Amino acid sequence: MEFGELLKQFLIDLQSLFRTKAKSLNLTLPQIMLMSSIPTDGIDMTSLSHRIGVENSTLTRLIDVLIKNKFVLKNKNPLDGRSMLVSVTKSGEQLQKTIEAEVDQFGLDIFHHIPMEDQDEVKEILSTFHWIVTKYKMNN
Repeated sequence: MEFGELLKQFLIDLQSLFRTKAKSLNLTLPQIMLMSSIPTDGIDMTSLSHRIGVENSTLTRLIDVLIKNKFVLKNKNPLDGRSMLVSVTKSGEQLQKTIEAEVDQFGLDIFHHIPMEDQDEVKEILSTFHWIVTKYKMNN
């Protein structure tokens, strides 16, 4: 299998597993990824759209649902009236903790299926791969 095909299949399988494991959150995968990407001190919408790789219009639709559910707030940036800041509410912070716990458990469940003698190597390879993907993302 070519590397691109392997990446595509890995992404599909990972998303499918994550959706199944995160059903109890009653959020879509993009909403979960968005909630996981908002720092507790807030972020402007343009930076957030770049962080998660979606257009501003898509981000606005995702945020509107989260506002409706009282997980986030959207306010004008006091330093720049043209931009909007997104911040999490108290219930949003609780949701972030729940998402983090679900992701941690999901990671442990998968990690425990890796043979003990390979676990350190897999972690090192994934860490290196993440660094390369992050660097690639910044240059494109």
